[in-house]
Amino acid sequence: MKIELKQLSPLNGMAEYEMLQDLGSNENGFPNEVYGISYGEYRNWLIQQDDYSKSRNLPENYIPQSTYFLYVEEKPVGIARIRHHSSEILEKQGVGNFGYGIAKQYRGKGYGNILFVNILEKCKSLGYTKVKSFVHMDNAASNKIFEKNGAVLTGVWNNTSNIYETDPDVTLKKGKRWKNTVRKNDG
Repeated sequence: MKIELKQLSPLNGMAEYEMLQDLGSNENGFPNEVYGISYGEYRNWLIQQDDYSKSRNLPENYIPQSTYFLYVEEKPVGIARIRHHSSEILEKQGVGNFGYGIAKQYRGKGYGNILFVNILEKCKSLGYTKVKSFVHMDNAASNKIFEKNGAVLTGVWNNTSNIYETDPDVTLKKGKRWKNTVRKNDG
């Protein structure tokens, strides 16, 4: 099975747009600005996100971030965003170093775990030695992924989200075996 993580490009097209329509606008705390907008607005969003990854045209006090799509057999199944560095201000608002989402039709197949491990590799390449994440307490699937991959529960934010710290080195040693593995008997 071919699995790839690719950085967002202004050339992304309808396949990514349709996948984002299957994700919802703010499921489990992952903001999806593309949900419900027109294809033309999506094309502008791609340019904006590409700029943000290159520290161009950033709003005031905005941290550069990169967006990635997870592809399985060349179909986009998920999205993730990584901030290029930590922010105490954002953390006080319950916003971590990265976030991700899997389209509804692809959930329960192990893709969240694959995306998690691949994104941690990107975090490590950005210089993160600890990654802080805020996971909605009622998001059983993501909490399970964090725990499975060695994330340490360090607290609770605002009675809504578990706060995890993940050491990319530790997780990546453990997670290599899951990097490109989907569950057997699942699509």
